[in-house]
Amino acid sequence: MITIALSGICKISQAQEATVRVGGEVVKPYVVDQQMFSAMKQLHVKVTGRDSVQHDYSGVSLYEVITKAGAVAGNKLSGKELTKYVLITAADGYKVVIAMAEIDPGFTDQHILLVNQDNGENLAANYGPYRLIVPGDKRPARSVMRVVAIEVFAADKK
Repeated sequence: MITIALSGICKISQAQEATVRVGGEVVKPYVVDQQMFSAMKQLHVKVTGRDSVQHDYSGVSLYEVITKAGAVAGNKLSGKELTKYVLITAADGYKVVIAMAEIDPGFTDQHILLVNQDNGENLAANYGPYRLIVPGDKRPARSVMRVVAIEVFAADKK
């Protein structure tokens, strides 16, 4: 907990927990914590930010996060499985959608990452503890800061 004194008034704010809930229409919902995150295969991606500075983000593949939850039957994306998408939610309620085919290595070479470090340092509090990085986007609108939930759903319920 952080306590900040401003003009004699004491404000208390809660720091965001270092966990991400993984759920939705998956076989094994779970919670990513720092220990689990560290045990996953770490990847790096370099992205030039809005600040025109190149950032070297490190974290884990979004595909690994959702397959660990059993999001795709047999980890084989085909047929009805192609209607699935991933909904990413930030601490402030901001949400974005990623189509399952955008993260499946059978469809793309792009690596969308859930990161916890920028240039070897933990993310700043206003960006983390976890952030989604979508390196192929021209605008960083889907690079969600302060991720709290990753959920898988199917667009076709038939």
